[in-house]
Amino acid sequence: MSDYTGRRRAAGRRRGWRRWLIAVVVLIIVLVGVDFAARAVAEQVAASKIQQQASLSTKPDVTIEGFPFLTQVAARKFDHIKIGISDLKAGPVTITSITANATDVKLSSYDFQSGTLGQVTGTLLINFGSVGNTLTTVIGPLGSLLDGAGLTVSDAGPDEIRASLNLVVTTGTATWRVTRVSADELNISLVSSSGVPLSVLSSMQNVDVRIPKLPLGLRIDSVSVTPAGVVGTISGSDVPFGS
Repeated sequence: MSDYTGRRRAAGRRRGWRRWLIAVVVLIIVLVGVDFAARAVAEQVAASKIQQQASLSTKPDVTIEGFPFLTQVAARKFDHIKIGISDLKAGPVTITSITANATDVKLSSYDFQSGTLGQVTGTLLINFGSVGNTLTTVIGPLGSLLDGAGLTVSDAGPDEIRASLNLVVTTGTATWRVTRVSADELNISLVSSSGVPLSVLSSMQNVDVRIPKLPLGLRIDSVSVTPAGVVGTISGSDVPFGS
């Protein structure tokens, strides 16, 4: 066999390997694209079911973690799903956001219509604007005087909030302590005040705020005051979703 023939065969083998390599790369790209597309559809279906079950005004954000997605579908089990809910009306309180992480998630069927969230942990945030609106809602006649604009709330420590009050007759500040009474109730109690007569604050000295049942069977485990607002740790277990 001549050197020329040998070179031609070697070049042909190299072209064949290149074609196989290109085909494999294209196949991987297609499979990854299908995996991501299927994940996006599943996230929207799950979000719709959670919105329907929890009677939410807006669809939550649902992110299914882990790769590849389709192998998790085949097992009908997911290790980690992130759920985000915004502007949730809960009685007199508007919860600014809920960020939850669900683990050991099991599907009842392959269509994502129902399943169980094994363990759910996360946080909820009630920003200071919402805290101020809550106070003006639950404190009775004084709330109409403040009308929201007369009350500015900020943090005053790990479990206290400070409010600046601007009334027609006087201005001043007051500090309240926020504590968890139970899984669905918070207490806001007056600690100190300056420039505002206690008689004016009589309806604000000790306020219990009951929060109706949270979505996904979540409960409040603890609360603290941060520069962003009142933050609560939340949890739940064996939470069913869908139908």
